Amino acid sequence: MFKIFTAFLLLVSFNLFAQNANEINLEEVVVTGQPKPQSIKAAVQQIRFISKERILKQGAVNLQTVLSNELNMRFTQDAATGGSDITMMGLKGQNVKILIDGLPMVGRQGTSNEININQIDINTIERIEIVEGPMAVIYGADALAGVINIITKKNKAAKLSVNAKIHEESVGSEYGLSNGIHNQAIGINWNYKNWQFGGSVSHNYFGGWKDTAVERELVWHKKDQRMASAFVGFRKEKLNISYRIDGLDEIITNPGNFSAFPNQISGDFVANNQEYISNRVMHQLQSAYNFNNNLNVQIQSSYTNYCRQVYSTLLGKKTNTESLDLAAGKQALINFTGFTFRSMVNYKLSNNISLQPGIDVNTESGKGERLKAGNNSVDDYAFFITSEINPSKKISIKPGIRFIKNSIYKAPPLVGSLNTKFALTKELDLRLSYSNGFRAPSLRELYFNFFDANHRIIGNPNLKAETSNSFTGSINWSKKTKKEMNVSFNLTGFYNNIKNMIDYAISTENPNDFILNNVATSKTAGVTMGTNVKYKRWNLSLGGAYTGFFNDFSETDKTLPTMQWSPEINSSIGYEVSKIGLDINLFYKLNGRKPFYATDANQNVVQATQKDYQIADVTVNKKLFKYITLNTGVRNVFDVTRIGSRISSGGVHISSGLRNIANGRSYFVGISLNIEKK
Repeated sequence: MFKIFTAFLLLVSFNLFAQNANEINLEEVVVTGQPKPQSIKAAVQQIRFISKERILKQGAVNLQTVLSNELNMRFTQDAATGGSDITMMGLKGQNVKILIDGLPMVGRQGTSNEININQIDINTIERIEIVEGPMAVIYGADALAGVINIITKKNKAAKLSVNAKIHEESVGSEYGLSNGIHNQAIGINWNYKNWQFGGSVSHNYFGGWKDTAVERELVWHKKDQRMASAFVGFRKEKLNISYRIDGLDEIITNPGNFSAFPNQISGDFVANNQEYISNRVMHQLQSAYNFNNNLNVQIQSSYTNYCRQVYSTLLGKKTNTESLDLAAGKQALINFTGFTFRSMVNYKLSNNISLQPGIDVNTESGKGERLKAGNNSVDDYAFFITSEINPSKKISIKPGIRFIKNSIYKAPPLVGSLNTKFALTKELDLRLSYSNGFRAPSLRELYFNFFDANHRIIGNPNLKAETSNSFTGSINWSKKTKKEMNVSFNLTGFYNNIKNMIDYAISTENPNDFILNNVATSKTAGVTMGTNVKYKRWNLSLGGAYTGFFNDFSETDKTLPTMQWSPEINSSIGYEVSKIGLDINLFYKLNGRKPFYATDANQNVVQATQKDYQIADVTVNKKLFKYITLNTGVRNVFDVTRIGSRISSGGVHISSGLRNIANGRSYFVGISLNIEKK
């Protein structure tokens, strides 16, 4: 009741405030899926925007901290690998395409096949653009749920800029040299005539979180990250070309508990320690040339090498000696390489019609102990064309089609989309969209085999691509008054119908084997509403979502509901005192109860409910001197750690299954230096 009452008070206070407001001006420039940079208001697609100012105000140490406050996004901790799993628009993270400057990341990991977003250096982010719904025509596979595009910093205004940051944070009540969070970063940007140079180095240390109920094993694994980037760019008149390199070195460590019984050979009690070692190097080459006002060409290319190693050792309690664990599945090294080449032409036929044809080539290969022997590679070739048609100043129509050829899996021969925008009034816009989407089977799903004492997982090179039909609609209203007040309101609805969903199925030859197959269909739907108000020194926002998650058991039992619905509420309150350089912010999100169906010990289908929880952060930013800012606050005010589920069986409610959400209430302080010479 307290959570509902809190959310109700926030809703009432925001709505009362918003009723006296009249406007907002959406001038943020976005590039995701656009032929050229344009404002959010002018874009035909519905795009969400997160600025670097918002990231700084949150005191975020990783990308998950930022995105977890967004509607239709939820995260849980992957206890097996130390990563985090994302759900977006009711779909799992393998359906979310992660881009850096418009180019895809390589290196999906774990049984969930997700890109670990916490391997992105948050200190290099200029802004984040989120497009919900398939973007297959422009960006190809893996975007059934949507696209998250990370735009990196490129300070073109200052001749020289230097920034540095130190961040210290407790992990729950734990803090010290070997635990807690200790982050450091430094970056530089230099503009000289037509040239631009820059680079950054970051070190992020997370000591893990053990909690009080375990001996050595960490509930949240220890993580040590080192990241670096460098770029060089040249621009002159009609030409713009740049090169960028990003590197990651990450070690995730989980010390195991000592065995309850001594080893039969050595007589010692043994603990199994594991390390997950990741290395990624991503190269980018971007260029654009404007022939004239009616014709320009863009070329993008990237090459990524990603390596993931599982390293296991055995530690003797009495002898304190460590040796290599030679058991099945305890050692593994997998290496992936990915190449992308994209080129698009923007040709303006007239004031009302423009065409954007392009080609998109994506190749990925992998090798390692857990991949099948032979040529483990996938080549994807595509030609796409989109168009922007403006029959009047109030109507924009953007059709698109993509032709696909794949070397391995059965990709759909073509996918299409139709996005429309109607300016109903000066302040009110209506957007309606239909799009096909598809998710390519990853190399792991095609060729990955994993066998140990508890698992027998087998890849399937005959998988088809998942395909979807998606419908979205949104209404956006914004207005600006003469009384220093900006207001916006949006209402969005979506529906996704997905076929050939890839999932694990029991082998007909061996019931202990699990083979990936196209075994399921899925549907998701939802509605989202949001309000933003800026009035003098106040920044206020409130949003709500109601999302339908597909019920897998409805495929075999038609008496069960197809979808199970769950609510969300998010809000933020900010107040600035510019005279003394003080900024105070509250970030809040309620993730409502999520019903689902499961099987009990007797293999009966029963209804269960994942409990609701709320996350809130309070941050304070204070400018101390001209170039120095202090950032401090409390994260996870409500001290959330794990949430449980309630299973209804025979009229009895049973608590079951804890899910890791966060590591308790934490306190942080950071200091940043930002020097700019114009």
